Amino acid sequence: MRFQVLEQYVLDSEKAFEQGLYLEGKSYLESALAEEPTYGKAHNHLGWLYLFHLDDFEKAERHLKLALKYSRKYSAPYVHMIYLLFEAKRLEEHENLVASAISVPGVRKSFLYSEKGKVYEVKGKYTQAIKWYRKAIRWSMEEYEISTIKEYMRRARRKRWLFLNL
Repeated sequence: MRFQVLEQYVLDSEKAFEQGLYLEGKSYLESALAEEPTYGKAHNHLGWLYLFHLDDFEKAERHLKLALKYSRKYSAPYVHMIYLLFEAKRLEEHENLVASAISVPGVRKSFLYSEKGKVYEVKGKYTQAIKWYRKAIRWSMEEYEISTIKEYMRRARRKRWLFLNL
């Protein structure tokens, strides 16, 4: 019964978010955590909210770390935390989390390999970036994702050419 109550809080928060009612959604998640402070899904949703809508990386990171701690097999906090670490330019932590996420059910390999490519690209290792982008395409089954990754590859090739010709 208790799990159903917690899940209902999360569902209610998602409905509020869909309507742009972020503070109302936040309230539902806080209620879930007041009942069960170790409920990883609520921590994930709060992390997502702080990361993408309330622009508070510190609170986003705190909640995403708790989500990862309490829900190790829940894929969403891996995706959100990987995004946060890349945006925060914490590339070593980013790479470590990508490596950990590879064995988590539901985390798409195409996403993880693309993230590896982005790190190599930022480091100026364009040939390795392209290698990882190719691997990402191999694992992708979504046409829009394939198109996006192809664009990443074109960008890495342009950068490689640019830096070779300086």
